[in-house]
Amino acid sequence: MGLEKFMDDANDIKITKKSYKSKVDNEVKNKFEQDIIIPAGLNLLDMEEEKSIKKTAISVYFKEEDLNLLKAISQTKNTTVNKTIMNILETTIKTTKDNLPKDFDIVKKAKEYDKRNKNKGNRKK
Repeated sequence: MGLEKFMDDANDIKITKKSYKSKVDNEVKNKFEQDIIIPAGLNLLDMEEEKSIKKTAISVYFKEEDLNLLKAISQTKNTTVNKTIMNILETTIKTTKDNLPKDFDIVKKAKEYDKRNKNKGNRKK
C-alpha cells in the first residue's frame, strides 16, 4: 500500500537535464532537419572578378643548411620552398610598404636598381 503511492508519483516526477551534450545534440539535429532553401540559379554576373598578379622570377642563393631547413619545413607542410619563403616575406613587405615615406617611388627605385645591376652576372672580371 505505501509502495503504490511512490509508483504513482513516479510518473509525475520530471528531472531536468542539465547536460550540455544533449542541448548541443538537439541544436545540431534541429539545424540538419531544417529545410535548406536553394536559389533557383546562380547569377554569373555576381561573381567577383579574378585579378591576376604579375609574378617575376629571381634567383636567391642560400647556405646549404638553410635551404635544407626550408625544404624540410616545406615537406612537413606539404608546400613548396617558394611558398614558404613568400609566407615569411609577406608580412615584412607589407609592414615596409605601410611605413614608406609618401614621396618614395617604388617603381622608380626598382628601375634604378635594374639599370645599375643589368647584366651584372655576365660581366667578366
